[in-house]
Amino acid sequence: MSTEPADAAEPGTAAAAEQAPAPPTSAPNPSAPPAQGPPPAQGPPTAPNPFAPPASFVPASASPSAAGNPFVPPVFGAAGPDLVESGAEPARRRRRLGAGALFLTAVLAGPVIGAAVGYAIQSSRPPTPLPALTAPKPTYPAERVDAAALAAAGPPPLNIDGDLRRLLIDRPAGSTDRTDGDGDGWLSAADRAETFGDSEDMFVEMLGNGFRRAATVRWKSGDDTYRVMLVQYVPESVVKAITGMVPGGTSDMDVSKFPGNDESVLLVAKQPYTYARSTETYYYGEAIARKGTVLMTVQVYAKNPVDRAQLEDIAKRQWERLA
Repeated sequence: MSTEPADAAEPGTAAAAEQAPAPPTSAPNPSAPPAQGPPPAQGPPTAPNPFAPPASFVPASASPSAAGNPFVPPVFGAAGPDLVESGAEPARRRRRLGAGALFLTAVLAGPVIGAAVGYAIQSSRPPTPLPALTAPKPTYPAERVDAAALAAAGPPPLNIDGDLRRLLIDRPAGSTDRTDGDGDGWLSAADRAETFGDSEDMFVEMLGNGFRRAATVRWKSGDDTYRVMLVQYVPESVVKAITGMVPGGTSDMDVSKFPGNDESVLLVAKQPYTYARSTETYYYGEAIARKGTVLMTVQVYAKNPVDRAQLEDIAKRQWERLA
């Protein structure tokens, strides 16, 4: 007699029975909608688009699942009731004027208001008449004025303002005329510069010193040549021009003054010089004086040492014509 229960089965048979599927209880209904399957598996998260418009921000407290959990991150997407919709401008707080702005407004508005009040007060007053003019009415003589008589009554002009050639001394009798320039007694700046060895530099210097005009007489007596010259400069440059005519180095010359003028300079060279563009030598002497804007120079070019007495005599007579 067996001791196993009647409903016991063999182990292998029981396992097969457990693995076999249960038969369907009923046939599927084709008209019923298919059952919802499990949600599809989500792929890897995508990177946010930097060019997309900003999404509405929902605080963590708005999510029901986040209630009481401070570590739940904020949820983006759904707009909260207390936030501005995407694209709308937020309300701006009204700015208050500071003390500096109020002070500037008062400074600008004060003069305008004061001018308006002053104009209103002045316009309401009656006009005040101006006093009558007390200056006498100008009168003119009925007869014509003689221009010659009027000029004669005034102070005579300086002789240096007229024809400078009339102030030159006459060349001695028996001498040979060697007048420079065109022979009419006048010298231009170019003619004056030609009397120097460095004519180009002298021409520029004379124009810079305010050269105005020059008159000259030149003669030759024996082996000596004499030149008397009157050079006039503009008043603004006369001191500079005359100072520049005095030689800076006079160590090889005898320096003195000729009689009748304490401000004159008389120069007599001790050693001979050489003519420009030549090998011929000469002895040089010069007398310099000034009257107003006119510079007087008397020059002598001698084959032998200069006769000081003769140079002084010519310079004295020429100065007397100017004075």
